[in-house]
Amino acid sequence: MKIFIITVAVVILYSFTVVFGQDYRQAQRNSYRLKYVCEELSCTGASFYDREEYSKGYTIFDTGEGIGAIGDQLPNLLSVDSSLAPVTNSYWSKNLEYKVYFYDDSGICKVYINGSPDREESFTYGDFHKDDWTSYNTVISDPTVVVTINAGPGRFRLKILDPLPDIIRSSSHEWEAIK
Repeated sequence: MKIFIITVAVVILYSFTVVFGQDYRQAQRNSYRLKYVCEELSCTGASFYDREEYSKGYTIFDTGEGIGAIGDQLPNLLSVDSSLAPVTNSYWSKNLEYKVYFYDDSGICKVYINGSPDREESFTYGDFHKDDWTSYNTVISDPTVVVTINAGPGRFRLKILDPLPDIIRSSSHEWEAIK
């Protein structure tokens, strides 16, 4: 009987280990996927700029076009619908939120949340970018687009891990000045 009880305990412990390992690897893969999406979207946002100002030597982002392109790409890259709600068979469990910061030669940082303007604040090159949702810090030395996505908590089957932290990733794309 002693061997049976020990065997059952080992099988249960092994089952918990396998389930947690699988859930953790799936969360890690989706976190990497989210990082990739942030990188792609920051590059997309930086691709749209005012060509007339650029011909004068200034990089001023066309935030309307950039936000539109980011909003168009996000549903395809992260398996969400146009309202940022997860579709069936999506890993995500709650509506995504994203924030985009545009730092350009105008000296004004334009911040958008879920595609809508949130605020504008002045800055100078050399200032730190401090994200509200993460501890992501970077020095703004050139025109930069920063994208941060909050995808909500990962899907873990073991409820002993509640409350789970949200998976939040951030990335920036910088236009380097040719000197």
